[in-house]
Amino acid sequence: MSVQIRKIEIYNFRSIRSITIKPADLAVLVGNNDVGKSNILRALNLFFNDETNAGEPFSFVIDHNVHNNPNQRAKEVRVRLELTVPPAYVDTNGDYVVWEKTWRKDGQYVNSYEGVRVNIGPRGGKTLERVVIPARSNLHGLLRNIKFVYVPAIKDRSYLSRLRAGIYQVIAEVAAERFRISSGEFERSIADHLSELTDEVTETLGFNSRLALPRDLSHIFESLDFMNDESQISLNERGDGVKTRHIPVILKFMADKKHSLLVRGAQPYSFIWGYEEPENNLELSSAIKLADQFLRYLDGAVSQVLLTTHSPVFYNLHLAANDSDLDVTCHHVFRDEDSNSTKETTNSSDIDEHMGTMALFAPKIVEITNQIRQDQEALETAKQQFEMQRCHLYVEGESDRIVISKAFEVFKPEYAGRVRIITKESGAGHGYVQDMLSAWRHTHKHNPDRPKSAGVVDADGPGKTVKNNWNSGDGNCLSAKCFVLPVPAHIRPIRAAGFDIPVVLETLYPREVWQQAYARAELERYDLAKILNTSQIQRVLTQAITANDLFEEDWWLLYMHAFANERKISLARELVARNDAEITLQNFRPLIDDIVRYLFPA
Repeated sequence: MSVQIRKIEIYNFRSIRSITIKPADLAVLVGNNDVGKSNILRALNLFFNDETNAGEPFSFVIDHNVHNNPNQRAKEVRVRLELTVPPAYVDTNGDYVVWEKTWRKDGQYVNSYEGVRVNIGPRGGKTLERVVIPARSNLHGLLRNIKFVYVPAIKDRSYLSRLRAGIYQVIAEVAAERFRISSGEFERSIADHLSELTDEVTETLGFNSRLALPRDLSHIFESLDFMNDESQISLNERGDGVKTRHIPVILKFMADKKHSLLVRGAQPYSFIWGYEEPENNLELSSAIKLADQFLRYLDGAVSQVLLTTHSPVFYNLHLAANDSDLDVTCHHVFRDEDSNSTKETTNSSDIDEHMGTMALFAPKIVEITNQIRQDQEALETAKQQFEMQRCHLYVEGESDRIVISKAFEVFKPEYAGRVRIITKESGAGHGYVQDMLSAWRHTHKHNPDRPKSAGVVDADGPGKTVKNNWNSGDGNCLSAKCFVLPVPAHIRPIRAAGFDIPVVLETLYPREVWQQAYARAELERYDLAKILNTSQIQRVLTQAITANDLFEEDWWLLYMHAFANERKISLARELVARNDAEITLQNFRPLIDDIVRYLFPA
């Protein structure tokens, strides 16, 4: 469990003279344009992140309410929050925490918090007791780990660039060692290609020089792109609605990764989102999907969401949340003409009264929303039923999935839609394939009418062991069978000559692909001692010859190498995009034929 805001009090910030809000798990702030809804989220952004709009620091001249003229007191902006804490923190720190910050012309003036304990008297009366937080309390770390994420109404290219840069900050924390190794490999690859330049600099200027990546790669991540696999269209070229749908997915990914950093005894992170107008640029059905997405995320990585909206899809979310344990509150925000200030109410009749013509459409939109949700549920049910009738094919990695999917389309197009090719995002390998076949076999025992499935592993030592052990298991092949990649014709004489090279996905690629990769230094040399058989090792040791002398053809040298891991997926995509796929992938045809014969016997 994490921290949530149970009460917000804001004084003298922009259009707000004073306002109090009691948000739930999801708090929806609804109101007309220019009434100050966004200022509530900006006040929270100031409180947690020391900025108002994204990237803008506090400016007293701009951010202090112009109508605030205290008689004897200094002008100030004040934000006071009441925060719920997990049960484990209550005994020491109180039932909830009050945290207050104030800003004056010279900057932040107050930043303090204390606990509050609620005492129940014998007659049911309540008294509040202040609790001083002990210096060694874990609560201090808990509050430091509150991450307030502000999403502005205008989600332009600049905002998306900052968001993508944030991915780097998280990845650099989560996988620091792996990231250091992979970026080091990239550096060395660049250095190899530019060695002539650095040598010339060294010779000309008289000191050693080398090219290196910057320590902070966030600027590179700002340019990262999300490509559509089928059409290869950049996210930057997609419509605003598609871009909008990416934002909560990225934010949740970052929250999940931060949660994964926690070690035993560490204080949990609390992610609170302040999200402006999520419905912008979305048609109704996409807005409904996004609204449901918020509800799902609140069950996991995200602690609380406060959002502003004009859309009944969002301000009626309390109706959609009835079936869950989530609490959704709707707050109508309006400008009070008498005090010329932003105000709030949770009275539903006030919402309809102040929303004008939008309220007239609200019942119809609720009806349409419910119908769309029912249609989406029916579609999801149909998809699940269809999936239950599809065979599954488990493979060792993403490059395998890309190439074998294309091979099905080329050689057995009538079966391509009936086989779902599955792998894990990273670190799959032969063990993953074996585990998934075992899981399918277990499921099939209880559902014998379900279709069969298969797995494909490399034709190396571990892969052959998995294949032999699985296929020889009692009754295994009744529901799932393991295949190894076929040994292509051009590799057979090399293996017959005593080179026990593993047959992996890339081994089945045309020789020209290997020649191009060799010329570009994209290959990594095998340890020859591990791929020569005993007889050939003996010849090298006793006849004073090199391993190269054992080659019957010069091009055999290519297959004493393997493709670098970071090149495999991009190479697979390049290969399947070629116009001559039937020729390029011809070595996969026997594999596809064997799989189809097993999955769909005549």
